[in-house]
This record gives sequence, structure tokens and C-alpha cells, in this order.
Amino acid sequence: MNLRLRLSVATVAAAIVMTSAAMAQEKRFYASVYSNNEWKEYVYSETGMYSFPLDKYSRTLVKEDSDLDASGGGTMTEDFYFCTSEINYGAWTDVTHYTFKPDSWQLNSQLFGSMQGVATDLAYDHTTARIYGCFATDPELGETEGEFVFGSLNEATGQRLAIRKIDTPWIALGCDRSGGLYAVDMGGILWKVEKTTGATEQIADLGVTANRRSTGAFDTESGIFYVVVTNEDSSTIEEYGYSIGKSELYAVDVTAGSAKLVYEFGDGEAVGGMYIPGPLSDDNAPAQATDFSARFSDGALNGTVSFTIPDKTFGGNTLEGDIKYLVRANGSLFAQGTASPGTKIEADGKVDEDGAYEIELELTNAAGRGPKSKISQWIGHDTPVSLSSANLTYSDGAFTLTWAHPTSTEHGGYMNHAMLSYDVTRMPDNVRVATAITSTAVTDPVEIPASMTGYSYRIDMSYRGVPVSSLTTDTYNLGSVSLPYVLDFNSDDSFDGLTIIDANGDRNEWYREEYWYIEATDLECTAALYPYSSVNRADDWMILPAIMFEKGITYSVEFQVSTAGANEKLALYFGTAPSPDAMTGNIMPVKEYESYCCVEEKHTFTPEASGLYYIGFHACSDPDGAGLGIRDIKVDTAGSSAIEEISTETTSPTTAVYNLQGVQVDDNARGGIFIEVKADGTTRKIVRR
Repeated sequence: MNLRLRLSVATVAAAIVMTSAAMAQEKRFYASVYSNNEWKEYVYSETGMYSFPLDKYSRTLVKEDSDLDASGGGTMTEDFYFCTSEINYGAWTDVTHYTFKPDSWQLNSQLFGSMQGVATDLAYDHTTARIYGCFATDPELGETEGEFVFGSLNEATGQRLAIRKIDTPWIALGCDRSGGLYAVDMGGILWKVEKTTGATEQIADLGVTANRRSTGAFDTESGIFYVVVTNEDSSTIEEYGYSIGKSELYAVDVTAGSAKLVYEFGDGEAVGGMYIPGPLSDDNAPAQATDFSARFSDGALNGTVSFTIPDKTFGGNTLEGDIKYLVRANGSLFAQGTASPGTKIEADGKVDEDGAYEIELELTNAAGRGPKSKISQWIGHDTPVSLSSANLTYSDGAFTLTWAHPTSTEHGGYMNHAMLSYDVTRMPDNVRVATAITSTAVTDPVEIPASMTGYSYRIDMSYRGVPVSSLTTDTYNLGSVSLPYVLDFNSDDSFDGLTIIDANGDRNEWYREEYWYIEATDLECTAALYPYSSVNRADDWMILPAIMFEKGITYSVEFQVSTAGANEKLALYFGTAPSPDAMTGNIMPVKEYESYCCVEEKHTFTPEASGLYYIGFHACSDPDGAGLGIRDIKVDTAGSSAIEEISTETTSPTTAVYNLQGVQVDDNARGGIFIEVKADGTTRKIVRR
């Protein structure tokens, strides 16, 4: 039988599962578990934060996350949980420092480090706001490899300050409620550590030994130093392929210099970064301030903090004497002073620049510092959110572009709409049509080009004269294409001249599918595809470029429709603008296609007036379809020639002459096919030689 199975699987499972009610009633410690015997045996990992009772063994998962790995040390500060992951790949070692938000265990920051930041254990001292630890030496710093030093760690940079060399590495460090630092080394010696110089005072030999790093922490309520002692039996590697670990929890009385075994861990867990929630302030220190708030008006950098000095100590007795208060904004002094218990304080101060600030209040007396108070807010001007949309239309020879000012900021801070400005540039000719305007509308005269051209506009938004963000509109195709118009979707740019409208806003819209399979003909091909929505009825348009149609002339539209594993619906319209509202002429009523079909469609229509028109394919399938494909679109005159006259002379009287692209030309133009519009409104197509 495998030696490591001291507890049956059922026993371990039962020990790990606990009710929330029971957990709420008992004192627990929290630590990163980064290895255990079962994970080593079955080659998997569930690294993360776990909680354990302080009286009998069980293990409860708090958050599984491979980054919650305190193999290189970890500790809880007053603001975040800090841990260092050390992963040895043989030829090199990866060292990464992480901070987590303790209320949600979401990753707060990540920093790649070096061996100088790897610790056997860490401890946070709330009286100095420093992280202390027993660290491995780093040859890159000129230190002798394989030794250890006591030092402090800058969690923001990963830089370690060596204070004193350590002969025997420490397996556990902890700070008590008054900031006293204690350590237990691998030989079981309990030390009192002077934080400034690293000088140590031996308190007792606890009668334990360890051969691998672990962790420890104070229960500040009881004053007991809880220490994990871990040993690994490497003799089992040959038989089992891994070393079997054994971990035990000890309760250390630092005053009496004694250690009591509390329990053995159920699966030889390798743990790091232990902490035990509890009070940090002295009972005679001030209680926490109340009514703490900050006021900064209209983007100002100067403001006022207000709070009330408590009239009770942290322990609940009457607070007496002068109380010092200190307010910091992101670590910099904002305000300070002295007041009597129960006093309402309003203190003015200033920050240096716009930004997110954590404002922290400390109250102290002769007994020490009370619990901190913190508020977070954006101070000064914030950054407007990016523009989300703009509306581009064309009529009477000009584009009209409109948009709306942003109504919010990126961090919920202050914004003055009067300080917003916009530059507008027309593409593709890169023409600046407006500079530093404060309005949200632009009219830009543009003549209809001889051939279809795609226009778009880029809106560059600035706030207080500083560029913030840009928005480019969808392309508006101006001008027309000539007949016959053919579109097979084989080219990557097939959609460039089309107008695609997701009318129901569900983000399921027409697109070019390179590998559309038509089961009915066993063909894989390119196609325009409307996918499907599992919940919404389709309301999606694919609109062709503008085409000049003549009054009274019949035109045809041909295309192929194919479906996948569901019935689909399609309708065909024409109109005077590339928008659903303008699609008033019906070419093909809504038609339902059976699943796995392939149908050739041909329909005709006759416009009642001459002009530029758009043809729109409207997907209107029921929810939960499978895909609707369109291929081989062709638009042309229906059958007979539309030429009404061949002439060598201009015809009079006419009011205007147009080419087939719908662009007005000189009345005397020759050498092609032209459309004459007479004074009575009638038109005819004529070849002028």
C-alpha cells in the first residue's frame, strides 16, 4: 500500500468539506497550498488559497488560482495579499510577485522578479508597513549562492534590502500585535528579531526540525504564533517517483518558549503565505474614525476631508488625551493635526495631478495607531469615454455627420462638456473638414463621383486640448455601379461596396464566408452568409451599391440561395437610400427556404421614376436557424435593349443629360450612351455618336 495514504480518500474528502455555519464559528488560518502528496502522485495541481481551522485538520478551498502560489513566500498586508511564485525549470528559475485583492481574490498586480525576492517565509509589520523575510542569496548581487539573509522587500519593485546574514534558514516569521518580529528556523529554534539591525535573541528550542520551507503567522487576538513544520522523505522517490511530505501545525507560545502540536495535515500539504485575520491595534489606541469623506468640486485638485475623532479606544474604553491625525493621498501627505476625542474635523489639502487616489486616515496616541480608514475616488478631471457611434447620411449634394457628446468618464470622475472638442477628417482623400469644433454635427459638400467611392469620416475627440480617442464611421458608398452588376464573393474585398445593417443589434450579421458548404450540390464555396441567432428573429440587411435605374425599364435580379440544417427566410427590396426605411419597393416577398436546399432565383421589377436605387437582401429567419447563403448575384436590364434612339445630334429640348453612372454631364456630350431628362420629366436612353 502507498505509504502516503495515511487517510483514506473518503476521510480526506470528508475533512475538506465543511459547512459555512461551522466555518463562521471557528478560528481559521489562510494559506497558499502549492503542493501535496496526492497532486504529486497523480500529477495535477489545484494551487490556490485555502483555509484551515486552528484546532483540528480540514482543508477548504477559498480560491483556486495557479498565481496564488506562495512557494517563494507570502503575507497579508493591510491593503492586499502578496505572494511570490518560484518555479524551477532546472536550467533557469521563474520568479513572479503577485498581489491580490483580499475581498475578491482577484489579481491586482504582477511583477517579474529575480532570486533576491525569493523567501522561505514573509511577515508584514503593520507598525512600519514593511514586509520582512528570510531570503535566498542572489549571485547576481555578488552574494554567495546557497546562503540566506534577513531583509525587507519592496513589493512594488521586487527589490530586497539585505539586513543581516542568517546561518540557519527560517521556516516561519510573524509579527505580533505590537509589531514584534519572531522567527523559527529549520532546527526548531525560536528567535526574537530586531527589525532594524537583524540582531536575534534565542528564546527557546522548540524540539522540532524541518527540511523544507513552510510558513507561520500570529493570531493577534490570542498572541499565539502558529507555525507549520514540513519535512519531505526523499527515500520514497525511487519507489513512488516523488518524495512524500509530512506537515504539522504547532501553536507556539513566544512568552513561555514552548510549542504544542495541534494536528498533522491530512495530505502533507506544502503551504506558504499564512495569515490569520485579527486585530492589529493596541486596545488603548484610538478606535476607527467615523464619517470619513472627501470633497473635491468640479475637477479641482484641492479639497476637504472630514471625519470625527472617536471617543472610545480600540478596546472600547473612554478615549482621553490628544489624538494625532494624519491623512495621506496615495502615500503623500494631505493633511495632519491634533484634536480631542469626539471632535469633528474638516481638513483642507491638495493633490498634485488628476488621477485615482486612495485617501488614508490614521489616528494615533501614546498607545499606538488605531485602525486605518480609507476611501478611494478620482480627483480632478477624468477622461471621457470613447465615442460609441456616429450617424452619416447623404442628401442634396452633402454628407451630414452627427454624434453625441460622451455622457460618462472612464473612472466615474468629473468632466466638463464645454472642454470637449473634435477634429473631423474625410476619408479616403484625407481631407480635414472641421478643426477643434465644440458642436457635434458637420455638413460636408461632396459631389457624386463618376464611379462608386466609399467615404468615411474619422472623429478625433480631445478633452482640455489633449487627444483622447477616435471613432471612424462605417463606409458610405457614393456614386453608382454600371450594369450588368455581378458579385460572386470570390474576392476578399467583395463586401467593400456593400452596406451591412444589423437592424436588431444582436451582432449576427451578413459576412463573407470563405468555406460555405452547399450539401445539395456537394460544393464548398465562398458566399455571403447570414449566420443565425439562437434567440432573435433575423432583421439583417445586405444592400448592394447604388445603380442608376430608368423609369419604365424592367430590370432583373438573379442570385442563388442555399441553406444549412434549418429553414430560413429572405426578402428582396429596392429603395432610394441604403437604409431599411428607404427599402419601399418589393422585388421578392418573404420566402421560406427549406433546410439543405439550393435554389436559383430570378426576379424583375420596374421603377416608376429614374434615379439612383439600392437593392437590399433582407434576412428575416426565425430564431435558432443554421445559416443562409447568397451567391452569384447579377443585376441587369431584363432581356431587350433599353436603347431608344441612336443619334448624331443633340436632342432638344432637354433639361439635363446624365451618364449611366448617374453623373450629370454637358448637354452636348457625345460618344456613348446617355440619359436625357426632358422638360416634361420624361427620360430616354440614347446613343450619341
